Order: sequence, then C-alpha cells, then structure tokens
Amino acid sequence: MLVEISEEIVVQLTIIFKESLDTGSVPDDWRNANVCPTFKKGKRNSPENYRPVSLTSQICKLLELIIRDELVTYMELHHLIYNSQHGFRKGRSCLTNLLTFLDSVSSSIDSGNCIDTIYLDFAKAFDKVPHQSLLYKLQSRGITGSLLQWIAAWLIGRKQRVHIARAESQWTDVTSGVPKGQCLGHCCFSYSSTTWEQTSIN
Repeated sequence: MLVEISEEIVVQLTIIFKESLDTGSVPDDWRNANVCPTFKKGKRNSPENYRPVSLTSQICKLLELIIRDELVTYMELHHLIYNSQHGFRKGRSCLTNLLTFLDSVSSSIDSGNCIDTIYLDFAKAFDKVPHQSLLYKLQSRGITGSLLQWIAAWLIGRKQRVHIARAESQWTDVTSGVPKGQCLGHCCFSYSSTTWEQTSIN
C-alpha cells in the first residue's frame, strides 16, 4: 500500500521524518512490536527453537533505512569497522567469512604453522545488549547530537507482545537488546561492538 500511495504521502512523511530527527523523538507506536515466533530447528514444542521477529511500524522502518544507510556510509568511508567483520555488511555473509577463514588457515598450514581455533556462540545476543552500554559506545565513536538522541528514543521505552495466529499476550517493557527483524537493529548491534577511531556524526 505504501508503494502505491508513495507520491501522495512523500511530502508528509518527509516533514514527519525531519521533525522526528530534529527533535530526537520517536512516536510511541513506532516503538511497539508484535513478536512473531519463527521456527528455526529442532522440536517445535520448545520455545528455544523459535526466533522472535519483531513486527513494527512500516513507516518507522522507512526512516530506519535512511538512518542505517547513512551510518553504513559513514562507517565504511572512515574505515571505522574491521575488514574482518562480515556480519550485516553488504556483499558479505557467512560464506565470505568461512572462505576468508579457510584461506588463512590453509596458508598457515602450508607454511608449517600450528592453528588453534576458538568458536564462540553468544546465546540471545541481540536480546542482551544493554541499551545504555550501546549508546555509550556509539557516543564514544562519534555518534552524537540529535542522531544519538533519536537512537536512544528508538531503543528505550519499547514495548512488545507475542502474537500467534489470533492470540496475543499482554504488553511488556523491553529493557535491553535490539529488535530483531528491524533495519537499524542489526546495524547498531554490529557496529557498537567494533573498535573505532574517534570521529563525529550527528
């Protein structure tokens, strides 16, 4: 529907987006999410085998896309993220990560060196990111001003409920983590855990 009426609403959305960014405020309904469990693997009667995907306002996602693209351009332009980072980067994936790792290991073995490998898998990593720690990292890396204020308003004060078929749970506060299934969440999660040099964007 938004695509069909895009020409009719583009001016109004531009005004809303600009006001939201200038004031660093996010409407409440943009922060409310219906969580739809998506089955991953294993037994279907185990809650741990489902990925919680947050369904939120499509209008907010449009603004998230704009902010995400600007953040990504900023990070890439100033080389503020390690080249070894493959997650949530354009043109990179688990496959490119594995190929790079394989090339490195093969080269070391061919040179007669020993290889030690440690694998880490953080359970519920997206859900456990402390909001204040994430904002502190963004600020210390040069994300300041109204943009940082907007991200803080987008993260803090969120509510969610589980939605399955026609059944819904009660609303509950979200006190940590970044929403899965949202454009900006993956970007913040990935870039906030990287060591950057000091620069500035606001």
